[in-house]
Amino acid sequence: MKAFNIMEDITKKYLDEMLSMRFDICTCDLCKQDIIAFALSRIPPKYITVDSFTDKLIQQIRTENSQLIVKELVAAVRTITSNPRHEEGLDREKAYHLLMKQIKDDRGVDFSHYRDRVLKRRIALRMRAKNVQTYSEYLQVLIHNSEEYEELFNVLTINVSAFFRDKPIWDKLKQDVFPALIAKKLKEHGLRRIRIWSAGCSHGEEPYSLAIMLYELTEKMPEKIKIEIYGSDIDRECLKQAMLGQYNSESVKGLTPYQLRRFFIPINDKYQVVPQIKELVQFKNRNLIHDPAFSGVDMITCRNVFIYFNRSLQEYLIMKYHEALVDEGYFVMGTSENLLGEARQVFSGVDSSYRIYQKISIKKY
Repeated sequence: MKAFNIMEDITKKYLDEMLSMRFDICTCDLCKQDIIAFALSRIPPKYITVDSFTDKLIQQIRTENSQLIVKELVAAVRTITSNPRHEEGLDREKAYHLLMKQIKDDRGVDFSHYRDRVLKRRIALRMRAKNVQTYSEYLQVLIHNSEEYEELFNVLTINVSAFFRDKPIWDKLKQDVFPALIAKKLKEHGLRRIRIWSAGCSHGEEPYSLAIMLYELTEKMPEKIKIEIYGSDIDRECLKQAMLGQYNSESVKGLTPYQLRRFFIPINDKYQVVPQIKELVQFKNRNLIHDPAFSGVDMITCRNVFIYFNRSLQEYLIMKYHEALVDEGYFVMGTSENLLGEARQVFSGVDSSYRIYQKISIKKY
């Protein structure tokens, strides 16, 4: 009975999954054949017969070899598509950059400093949704359907958040960072004020979370401390929702039952932020790259925003935030992000595991 290499079938299925969202490379049948051949030349074969064929066996082989197959397929895709054995009818990189230029010209949003890999992956979601195969075709979609821009920006900006998202970070702020900041303010003369900037605030959950936490920590103090929190985002639609202050049950699941009762008013299937918390927060439309920073702030939170930026722009923004902070002000990043370049010399780690840093006082330079 004739045996066949089951690794070929498994590799083909993995390749189909990998190429389903790749519009930046050639995925013609010839290139697919070459990719499969290249990968299989580096993957040990597994021969089975029709009699030995079972779903359980195939799943076992797939599980045992998935890491190797993906590794070799990534190498094969890179090797074959960088030098296909046919004439390229499309200049995909040129079409991609024309698309980004059109977005900048139409909407004034410049993604030129963002990571191409992240942008291409997210643009591919909209291309697939619109059933187009090239950047040039998607460009035409944007030109003839302005509503598509809103869908595209929703994908590019990942506007997903929740109250007190990443609870361990908020625990650290409540237990150590905010008490230290409050103690510092109580030593000051005149108007005592805490100013915080939530950069890239999405729908507003983070700045409202900051307001709730600081309100709880300071409300019973005999000494008055004024709380000013600024939420900024490039997405105007997100800011409209943030200013409205109404959230669904998924957004508020990080709140305690007490916080939900005290700081929110149920309205149908939504929860409305109460006025005493809303009045502590101001929302502004800001492009982090080009617009001025809020100055003289005690803390800046900018979490999971840097993933879009290349290294040079990350360094620029971190130093821009450094200038905006008061001496010994705090800077909070996303847990997958890191300080880069000169920033390592001008910030000290409060809790590096949670990416909470403090601006080093000028006196300590």
